[in-house]
Parts: sequence; structure tokens; C-alpha cells
Amino acid sequence: MTRSGLIAILPATLILAASPIALAQAPPDPGAACAFRDIDVDAHGRQPFRNPPVERAQDGRLKSILGVRYTDPAIRLGGCPVRLRTYNGQLVGPTLRLRPGDTLDLTLRNELPQETPAEIADQIHQEASQAHIETRPHSFNTTNLHTHGLHVSPVGNSDNVLLAIHPQSAFPYEIRVPANHPPGTFWYHAHTHGSTAIQVGSGMAGALVIEDDESALPPALREANRREKVFVFQTILYDAQGRADDITAFFPDSDASRRLCDEGKSGCTWHNSKRRTTINGQIVPVIEMRPGEVQRWRLIDSAFRETINVQLEGHSLHEIALDGLYLGKVDTWSPGQYVALQPGYRSDVLVKASSKPGTYRLLDAPSSAGASLRGVEEPENLLAEVVVRGAPMEILLPTSEQMAALAPFPGADLRDKAVGVQEAVFKLGSDLQKEGGRNYFQINYHAFNPSRIRFLQLGATDRWTLTTVGDPGQTKGIPPHVFHIHVNPFQATRPDPSGQTETVWKDTLLVPGGQSLSIYTRYLDYIGQFVMHCHILDHEDLGMMELVEVVGERPATSLPAHGPPH
Repeated sequence: MTRSGLIAILPATLILAASPIALAQAPPDPGAACAFRDIDVDAHGRQPFRNPPVERAQDGRLKSILGVRYTDPAIRLGGCPVRLRTYNGQLVGPTLRLRPGDTLDLTLRNELPQETPAEIADQIHQEASQAHIETRPHSFNTTNLHTHGLHVSPVGNSDNVLLAIHPQSAFPYEIRVPANHPPGTFWYHAHTHGSTAIQVGSGMAGALVIEDDESALPPALREANRREKVFVFQTILYDAQGRADDITAFFPDSDASRRLCDEGKSGCTWHNSKRRTTINGQIVPVIEMRPGEVQRWRLIDSAFRETINVQLEGHSLHEIALDGLYLGKVDTWSPGQYVALQPGYRSDVLVKASSKPGTYRLLDAPSSAGASLRGVEEPENLLAEVVVRGAPMEILLPTSEQMAALAPFPGADLRDKAVGVQEAVFKLGSDLQKEGGRNYFQINYHAFNPSRIRFLQLGATDRWTLTTVGDPGQTKGIPPHVFHIHVNPFQATRPDPSGQTETVWKDTLLVPGGQSLSIYTRYLDYIGQFVMHCHILDHEDLGMMELVEVVGERPATSLPAHGPPH
């Protein structure tokens, strides 16, 4: 890698010549199995919990091929023979496990078929007819890869989301994890502008774990790690033909959507579709635990638009990490509380099984319409079942004092170091057309356009103010947004289980409607262009994204430090 962080990129056609790609599969016949109706959980769920397949680095390098293709013909979801865009033909990607200092040497092979000009025109019309977009989105079969939460280079063939890997081509990623990278739970997913919601909403996501130094862990955490489970929560949205090809299906729920669902038509949205939240592609998996056993659960919300309030009947959730980074203590959420996940969030929790054998429900606790990203009241949802049985075990939980040494940036308080000020105003509003009107999906009153760049100074520490607004004069019904920025994590505050304010490190943050939040961040190690955006993924595709560039020296023609003018 050069000092600027650039890496030479081989033409994808050269790689393709050396890597033959499988032919596109014939679509399955869905029949009535894919109708929008209640799924029989007993018939299509309640199978033993399965972690995703694992790929590990060897001798400092994880060398792998990740194929982007339609689901393998044998795959069924809720009885439906789905035809979805996936990694390796499965409903969840493999878990990639590396250590600090390792390199992810991954060839992304886009085996999806090339679309016809008419198909591409229809896809672009779906987005352009809904929003005032400023740049042409990519086709639904064009892809790339983002390592969400990793502090790595954003340029060249590293974590570069400005790349577009077209159908029937391939690309070699080489993502070097720094030797001082904190361990934790991260994830990867598709991130091409215009196709992100469709692809992630089809299941194109997987866990990415930076391994712990076992010698530095408290013995109780080492023991829990031996019983680790990875939960990739998914809202895989497939239509009555078992496909995901309509961007409007990813919008909020409405009465119009309910009618479309009842009629089995395209545009049926999540809440009314009666699809179920899956874990690693499974419907209501069954987790086995012995009384007193402690397991580490890595929770990842990979949904395109879903708040998941994780709650386990009769059990506390002992949270040790947020967005992949250790808290440096244990936050214990009681059985009456829940761990709230927003799209892109991660939470690592320790679960100590009850001494009382039985079956306990893992729930997505209900949400009011005001707290739901969908704007509708969401009832309790069964995610999994935990069966406690067998011979008791005596396993301890680590204490906060023992976890303190794992804090990733000990003593770092950016609030008294910040000098610069940045602003990100998320606006979802509508134009004045009575018929055929479109919405504005903007950051700082501009839709995504790669010609507009926010420049940031390498080594600087800034305070960011995050705000959500509606149309002028609107004070009620302003929707929330989910802020995510690549490369560098930030400090934020939240209420702990007792209601006291605590400072945490994150890379993704819910910004409630009509509110302003302050976060603090610094730009370390890497220059180059990357993005920040709303992690409600159809919002991102429709323009709620901005290009930022970390530079050693600010260009003379750069925008003001606070971002684009209003």
C-alpha cells in the first residue's frame, strides 16, 4: 500500500477470465407457498440453532471467494422456494474471523445475470419516480462490499464502497486490519448506491469478527466465548413469486400496502407481508442451554428497516459491547428490559441460563408507532426459543472490574478535545405536486451526488450535530433516521440500564424525529473518500447519503467545514 492508501486495482475482466462463473439458475415455481399469509412456524421453523458457516484467517490472511448469486435451488424460506440475491447461494453469509493485523484477501464474484436494458430502466424508474435523485443509481444486480464498523482504509481495493462490480465480473478485495484494531463484532454487506436495500433485504450480509486475545480476557469471558452464538437478524422480504425486485416494498407500511398484500401484488411491505424476522436464515430456531451455563451472543441487526427489541423471558442480558467495541464494564438489562437494536447496530451480551429447566421465548418486544421505524404499532414477535435442560453447570459471569481492562480507548474523552464542528441534517420531505409527487431524501438539503464532497482533516477531532427535520413548519410526524459513518467510530451517550447517562463508542446511531444529538469523533490513520448515510437502506438508495473525504491538507475549493450551505 502506498502512503496515500491507494492500491492498484486489476480490471475485473482479467479476474473473470481466470475465474469461470456459473450460469444463472432457472427461477423456481413458487406456487401458493410464497403467498402473503401467516407462516406455520411448527412446519417451517423450530429447528436447532445453527451458527453461520465460518471462514478463518490462516497465517495472517483470510483468503476466500464470496459468490454473489441467486439462492441455491433447494433453499426454502417459510416453505417458499425463494430466488433471492445472496452470498454463496445461502440466506446468510459466512462468518469471517480475523485477528488484528490480518488481511482479508477476498474475491467478490458477481455471478448474477446481466439485466436487459428494459429491466435496468424499470429498476431506475422505481427509484427516480419516488425521489428527487441527483445521480443515476446502479442496477439491482450490481454490487460491492462494505465491512461495517472496521477501522480500515476506504480506498483502492480495501473497504471502498464507491466501487461497482457489475454482473458476470469479479473483484479482488485486500482489506488490511491494523495490528492495533480493537476486537469485536462487525459485519459486512452489499453497499452499491441504488441496490443496497434490495440486496441486504435479500440476505446479502454476514458477521465479521475480529478475534479476542484470549490471554487478555477474564476467565469467565473466555469460558463464555467457548459457547458463542452469532445472531444475524434479518428481515428478508420476498414477494408472492419468492423474489425481491421492488424498491417500494421496502418503504413504510400503509393502508395501500395492506391492500397490495391482500391481493398478492408487488409493493406489499414488511409489516403487512406476514414475513418473519429470521436469525441466520432460520425461523424461530431452538437454542439449547444447560442450567447455569453462560453463552456469548453476538447480536447483529442486518435489517433494512427494523428496530429489534431483544428480550429473553426470565433472563437478564449482560451487555459487554456495543457496535463491536467493549464497554469496559457490564451493563445488565433485567428480564423486564430489552436491548434495543437499530439497523446496523451490534450488541454482545452474555446469557446465563436459568437454574429452572424449561422453554423460554426470545422476543422482539412490542414497539409503539412513535418508536417504530415503520411508523406503525408493532406487536410482540417471537424470534427464537431457549430450551434449558440437562445437568446444571456452575459458570460465573465476569464483573465490571474485570471488563474494565478491555475498554478499547481507555481515558479517551473527545468532548474536551473537539475543535471543529460538523452538521448533518437529515431531511425527508415531499414536493408540492398533487399527483405523482416525489420525496426529498437529503443530508444538509442535498441528495447524494459524488461531486459534492465534505472535506475532513486527518488527525482532527470534531463535534457533529445530527438532526432530523421535515417540511417547513412540520413539528409532528417527523420520521427518525439512523446515522452511520464509515472508517472512524464516534463517542455518544445513552441511558444505561438504571437510566443514568453513559458514554459509549458507536458507528451507527438512531436520531429520533425532530431531535438533535451531539457526537464526537476523530479521523485517524486513513485518508480517502467514504460515505455517511442513513442506515434505513431505502433512504440511502434514494439519496440520503453524503460523500466525505479525509485529507492531509484541505483543498482550496473545498466546502465549508460545517458541510454544504443550506
